[in-house]
Formats: sequence, structure tokens, C-alpha cells
Amino acid sequence: MIESMKKVSLLVYHGEYTNVLEKLRNLGVLHVEVGESELSTENVAKITKINHLKNLVNEMDSRRTDEEIAPLISDGEELMKRIEDLNHQVTILSQDISSLEKEKESVLPWGSFNPETIEGIRKAGYHVQFLICEDKNWDEQWREAADIELVNQEGSEMFLMAVSRGDKLTHPNLDEVELEHAASFFEVQIQEKQKELDRVNASLDEISLYATKVLEQTIAQLESEINYAKVFNSGEKVADDKLVVLTGWIPAKGQEDFTGALDQEALVYTIDAPTPEDDMPIKLKNSRFARLFESIGELYTLPNHKELDLTPFFAPFYMLFFGFCLGDAGYGLLIVLGTLWGLTKAKPKIKPLLWLGFFLGLSTTIMGILGGTFFGIMFGKDAVTGEYIQPWFKEYQNYVLNTDNLMVLSLVLGYIQVVFGMILKAVNLARVYGFKYSIAQIGWIIIVAIAIPAYGLGSQGMIDVALGNQIAVVAGVIGAIPALLYNTPGKNILLNFGTGLWDSYGMASGLLGDVLSYIRLFALGLSSAILGSVFNSLAMDLSPDTVVLRQLVMILILAFGHSLNLFMALLGSFVHPLRLTFVEFYKNAGFEGGGHKYEPFSSK
Repeated sequence: MIESMKKVSLLVYHGEYTNVLEKLRNLGVLHVEVGESELSTENVAKITKINHLKNLVNEMDSRRTDEEIAPLISDGEELMKRIEDLNHQVTILSQDISSLEKEKESVLPWGSFNPETIEGIRKAGYHVQFLICEDKNWDEQWREAADIELVNQEGSEMFLMAVSRGDKLTHPNLDEVELEHAASFFEVQIQEKQKELDRVNASLDEISLYATKVLEQTIAQLESEINYAKVFNSGEKVADDKLVVLTGWIPAKGQEDFTGALDQEALVYTIDAPTPEDDMPIKLKNSRFARLFESIGELYTLPNHKELDLTPFFAPFYMLFFGFCLGDAGYGLLIVLGTLWGLTKAKPKIKPLLWLGFFLGLSTTIMGILGGTFFGIMFGKDAVTGEYIQPWFKEYQNYVLNTDNLMVLSLVLGYIQVVFGMILKAVNLARVYGFKYSIAQIGWIIIVAIAIPAYGLGSQGMIDVALGNQIAVVAGVIGAIPALLYNTPGKNILLNFGTGLWDSYGMASGLLGDVLSYIRLFALGLSSAILGSVFNSLAMDLSPDTVVLRQLVMILILAFGHSLNLFMALLGSFVHPLRLTFVEFYKNAGFEGGGHKYEPFSSK
């Protein structure tokens, strides 16, 4: 549900404006209406710094272990500079090591030699050359001009060393290279650089044990400063700039405490109920279970203050649809156990997401049991047989839903959610505009929720055909009268009838399309089960007969296959129920959205 709000208008003397803002920030309940204004250069710089600090937090989190220590550097700015300096050293040292590795690779073909010995020979009046040529271009006559030896050969390349007393050995097919150091020299340099790099990384690892908290405090401080500047500039100056009018919102349940604090400061203010034209901030107030799904609803938009918060109404459906799409009890059990383990390790702000994962995993486990799938193994009727099968398991197999059952169930669930959305739309119309504006919607609900199912059940022989037809006709007439003749209160009956006919076409085509969209629940669950079964078959068929090797290959294929299948199934199980919620359900519930979040002005 949406928590009710009160509109606050404060009249402040300009000389006391700063002090009043500080008091309001300490109270931490007033959502100030901040207008669109250009950010100052200072605030732009702060935003840039915040983004940089967030990147550093992510970097430190990737290094951090579970251990935490007291901050060795408590100032966020100083810590940021220290991390930047160490990162710069890491970059330079990594580049140096990479360069030395290339130098080492270039001299490796020449083997080990002493540069001082080479230099001594040259000082004695000899030419010492390191040469490269293609083996097809080798010429024995070169031996007449110099003492030349093959040092190494890699493929078609010959690495030669030549010593001559007179002129240097030159030839178009010979490439001379200058070697100042042997590979051993570069190896020593690389080891020294690597030790220095390890030392710098150790310093960063140590900093990561406390950096997150310090950097997040700095981020919070900068965000608070930016928010303060926005609030400060949102005040409207009046009476020759002597007075400032500040407008905002507070939760209605906290009005007494808030006004008490204002009265202590002898401030002039008014408290008003919101009007339909006001752009009131949205603060959701739901049960502990529904609160877990608020983040999912916010992916689309928040409701506006005139309509219902649909979070508690779509939460059970989303949970059920997720389990339907994933549909494997083994995968569900993995998610349940993984989230329970994560809850023992995670930070408080992450725990709601883990609880959400737990309930989604629980739904997956239940739907997997109903559909008879466990890590791709099918447990349907006659799917698993043998003397070792216990009687209770055989009884369970009789109740496992087959593909036809699951397809029908997906359509029935879709029909139920669509009708439920229509009911919510009628309720919201009555709340916002008055009961008479919901009468036509109630008529459509009678047709869709009673007339159509009665006819369908009768035609399928699930109830007496005559009774089904009678109910369908009576409900159809009762629903059609307001749907066709009272869909626009206050207009003449002919206009209502014309509008009703147009709505009938939209309802017929839209309802069919909406309900058929839910068949994707069945399709995704079936595809996940089939892929899991395929990987199980591959593990059995492709494994060799050697005892130990067979088990190893099976484990590798099963681990890779089910990991891939689980990843793809999780993606589909998240996205498609999301689509059904935001398109089919929201449309039939008449959801408009467009609300903005309640964000109180505070020091946090």
C-alpha cells in the first residue's frame, strides 16, 4: 500500500534559512520538492568523484576477504589518493614486466651468454655479430668472411653468431640484431619487478579490509552535500528576498512529531492534505513478504499517489510464475540452500534480495515436485519403473502433472491473474473517481469471471451443459448492460453504446491475447526440463567404459550442462514473469505509474 502524505509549507526568514535547513536535515523526515536546476561546477565535480569512489569500492570489494580490520587511514580523501597511487604503481610495474617479458622472449633463441665477454672480444679488435636469416638463404661462402656458428633454429629461422677480424659480415639476406643482455638478465629484472608488484598488491589487499566502509562514508558525505545544495536552491524567495518558502512532504503518521519539532523552533508553517493535482512522493508500506518484491515493481515504475500499489497483489503470482518457468525441484533446492547459506554471510542490505531468492527457489522446488522433474530426471507416471521403486513413490507418480495438465494450468493461472487485475481496476476506479465510474468495469468482470467460465465448463462437460448455458446467458446479460450502456457516466446512452461496442472489440481481442501469453510459463518450464534431460543422456552416452574415467567425464558433463541450463532457465524465469506482470497484469489492472520515490532530506 501507499503511505499517506501531508504537504508542508515553511516560511523562513532568510537569515535563519541555513539553520532551519540543518534542523530539518537532522529530523530526516521532510521530502523537499526540488525543482529542475542546473548543477554547479562544484556539484558536477562531486558527482564525478562519487562515481570514481564507487569504482574504487567495487575494486576493493573484489579484493576483500571476509576478514575486517580497523581503518589504518580514516580520511576518505586521503585513502582515495593512497589507492590511486598504489593502482598507478601496479599499472607501471605491470607495464614494465610486460616489456621485460618481450625483451626476454626476443633474446631467448640466443641462449645464455656473457655480455662482458662479448664486449672484451670486441675491444680486442674483433667484430661480434648476432645474425638472423632464413634457412633457404644460407650461404656457405659466409664462412670465408667470418667464423660463423649456428646458435639455434626455430622453424625456418636460423640464429647465427659471427666473429670476424676485418670487415663485418654483411649480406642482404642477413639481419643483424643488437643484444645488450642475455635472457638471464631480464629474468632477474622481472623477478625484482614482480616482488615490487606483489608488495604493492599486498598493500592494496590490506587496504581492502577496511576501505569499503571509509569510502562509502565519503560517498554518503558527498551525496549529502549535493542534496543539501539542491534543497538550499529549491527555496522560493519572496518579500524582496527577505523570506524563503520551502515546500515538501512528510508521512501523515509522523505529522505530530514533526510539527512538535517545528513548534519548538517557533517556525511558521502549514500542513495540508494532498490534492489530486499534487505530485506527491511515494512511500510504500507492505508486509515483510510483499516488501521483498518492491524492487521488482520499481524496475518498471512506482505507482502514482492516486492508484493502488500493486506490489502485494502481483508478488504471489510472480513467485508462482518463476517456479513454473524454472520448474525443476533440484534447481529449486540449489537456490534455497544457496540463499540460506548466503544469508549467514551477507550484509544487511543484501539480505532482502537473498530472501527473495529463497522464496523463488521454494516456489521452483514445489513446482518441480508437481511437475515431477529433479535435475532433468522425469518422475512422471511410468517414467521410472523397477522393483526398487517404493509404493509411496508409485503413488506420487500418479499425481505428477503431465504436459497437458501443465499447459492448461498455465492458461488457467493467466486467466485468474487477468480477472484479478480487472477487479483491482474496478476497485481503483471506485476509490479515485467514485463507484459509478467502476460499474462498467464490474459488468466486464461479471462477463469474464462468470459468463465465459460457465459456458466453457458446460461445453467441456465439467458441469451440466444446460446449467452452464443458463449461467452464461444470465451473467452475460447482467454484465453487458452496464458494460455497453454505462461505460461513460454523464454521457448520453447512444454515445455509451457506441463506446461499449468499441470496448467489446478491444476486450475480446485483448483478453484472448493476454491469456495466451501465459502459455510461455508452460513452454519455458518444459524446455528447461528437456534440456536437463538431454544433458543427463549425454553424460551417460558419451562417458567411456573405464571405471574411474567414466565417473569423471559424467561429472564434468553434468556440471557443465546443468550449470548452463540453470543459467539460461534463471534468466528466462526472471524476465518472462516480469513481462507478464508489467504488460498483461498491469494493463488489466489499469496501472498508470509515474510516481517518484519518497526521499527525505537527511544527513544519511
